[in-house]
Amino acid sequence: MNCSPQHPKSGVLVIMFLLGAACLVGCDRGTPAFSRDSVDGLPAAPKSQVVPLTNMVLIKAGSFTRMKHRVTVSRDFWLGKYEVTQAEYGAVMGRNPSQFTGDTNLPVDKVSFVDAMQYCVALSQRERVAGHLPSGFEYRLPSEAEWEYACRATTTNRFSFGETVAEADRYAWTAENSESKTHPVGQKQPNPWGLHDMHGNVWEWCLDWFSEYPPADVVDPMGPGGGKFKLFKGGGWNQDADFARSGNRFMMAPTSGIYFVGFRIALVQVQNPQTP
Repeated sequence: MNCSPQHPKSGVLVIMFLLGAACLVGCDRGTPAFSRDSVDGLPAAPKSQVVPLTNMVLIKAGSFTRMKHRVTVSRDFWLGKYEVTQAEYGAVMGRNPSQFTGDTNLPVDKVSFVDAMQYCVALSQRERVAGHLPSGFEYRLPSEAEWEYACRATTTNRFSFGETVAEADRYAWTAENSESKTHPVGQKQPNPWGLHDMHGNVWEWCLDWFSEYPPADVVDPMGPGGGKFKLFKGGGWNQDADFARSGNRFMMAPTSGIYFVGFRIALVQVQNPQTP
């Protein structure tokens, strides 16, 4: 299937996309703030336990179906309720690379995969020093399987809100309604698990290197050990809503940053933590 990015309604956006993201290739398979509060609805954890940042959503382990194969996420994890904002990124990294500015609750954009991972490392270090992140836990980008599982939120349609784009305006900032810019996070309705902007606004980096999906059931897939391109998912302000479907994926060089790609963070338990 040819899934190369295109915009049938606007030649201007086609040119913009081609010039800005010539390295993208894809194939479809199928007011936050840093705080030390516990996850909504859960009791505050003792100092010896992990204390997630405010606006992290606990995602329980489970499975979804991709191309008739079962994909299982076997471990609970937390995922950001919102895309990382410019205020959050600046507080940790001391800079704001974004193309779109003027409101610190806009999602950070023009961040490369490398930038996003450096943010996760710095955030983990900060929270560990503060006593909120014990050994064996870390902030990182979600894997593609974790991201898609959380996006679908038990739904089986092309989008978490249904099978067609008819309801997309209520859930996503895309080319049809974005006025060619990003928007402050959390303005659209969330998916069934309370996650905002999983469809649209900015595309979101995932942890995996790009590869074809294995033709089998898988448990906790993390992609190959290396490659040329990293994945991002979720659609963005610059493309039609159809590109924002739950199973869609595109890829870009990990050192490249562009004004329609951002990220959200996951908090996970490391499977093989190093002894301090």
